[in-house]
Amino acid sequence: MPRSPRIYLKNCLYYITSQGLPGQNIFMDEKDYKMYLEILKKYKQQYGFKLFSFCLLPEELNLLIELKDGTTISMIMHDITSSYTKYFNARYQRKGHLFRERFKSVVIEKDPYLLSLIHYIHTKPKRLGLEYIFSSELLYLYNQEISDEKIEAIRNILNLEEEIKEVLELINKVFPEKKHYLECVSMITEEELGLLEEKLKRGGLLGSKEFIENVKTQINQRKKEAEREKPLVKPAMVFSGIILLGGVVLALIYVEKNIAVKEKQIYEVLKTKTAPIFDAKQEQTTPQVMDLNGTAWIIKVNPEGSKEITLDEIRFNEGKISSKLLLAEGYLSSNYSLTIKPDGTLVWETMQRNAKGEMVFWRGEEKDGKMEGVFSKRSLEGVLKNFSFVSTGYRRSP
Repeated sequence: MPRSPRIYLKNCLYYITSQGLPGQNIFMDEKDYKMYLEILKKYKQQYGFKLFSFCLLPEELNLLIELKDGTTISMIMHDITSSYTKYFNARYQRKGHLFRERFKSVVIEKDPYLLSLIHYIHTKPKRLGLEYIFSSELLYLYNQEISDEKIEAIRNILNLEEEIKEVLELINKVFPEKKHYLECVSMITEEELGLLEEKLKRGGLLGSKEFIENVKTQINQRKKEAEREKPLVKPAMVFSGIILLGGVVLALIYVEKNIAVKEKQIYEVLKTKTAPIFDAKQEQTTPQVMDLNGTAWIIKVNPEGSKEITLDEIRFNEGKISSKLLLAEGYLSSNYSLTIKPDGTLVWETMQRNAKGEMVFWRGEEKDGKMEGVFSKRSLEGVLKNFSFVSTGYRRSP
């Protein structure tokens, strides 16, 4: 698979948020917080990104990142999330997803928003009515000569001296009469933070008209390049890949179209678990799947701790995924996010909910015509049942 284009945006910040599954903390104690900081440190060094602010809370995390040319936010967050989930699952003897869904990000113009964003992240625990846990605020409030147990616990793991120096230089330039970080951010009112929060919730791009137009222009340019390099790939898939691999991970990660999917018609002939799913003559023979859209996969489902095997069919159509077995339980088709790894592996994730409020969290990987993954079913009582699956074949929709 040809290398997908990447977009590097100057004067650009990424505000990242990620939450745990409903009722599931992502940090249980101080050891967990410190481990996440260790992982941040590792990939900060590996990818060379700047981390201007962070706040880790029991059920969610907030990061403010500036990328280095040649990297993407998807690459960074995939590695961080994967490493921490493996640690957490091993420590607490669990399997499956830890985070509710793929991380969310807003692409923001750096110059006018940097100080407000840092202050917004630092004050988030207070606005949520929570006590301070682990954030970069203390590193900004105290200089290197002051020793404090909480400060040292963070400073000994994560070094933000370069980022803090840049922020203080900006303060001296813009507000020469202010001597300290606290003096500067104290001018930011609750009303201003509220307006900023509303803008962040809307997602997308945040910045001047020129900044937004520049981002859109670069995306369009990369889209045209990708279309020339991959003439066989459908435009919708190209555009999705550009956004994800380009680091502009916004609400655009879902390929949404106003087309009603008639699941009843699709599954009318699939009323038994063991019924033949498709005609062998229609099976795909080319090993490399360039685009999941329009494919149907037979999977063997194995419940955790059991040798029982159940056959299911999952379909990808118009940016949505559906499961034959889950459809019978009231789970309708849902949007899915798609990421492409450097080696060409397609990684997809989705969350489904039925009318009762029960949820299913999926994650799968496809490479060379083979797919495998996991999903977790969460009951109203919060009980999780974990499953693994592997494909036995797939076909293209006629």
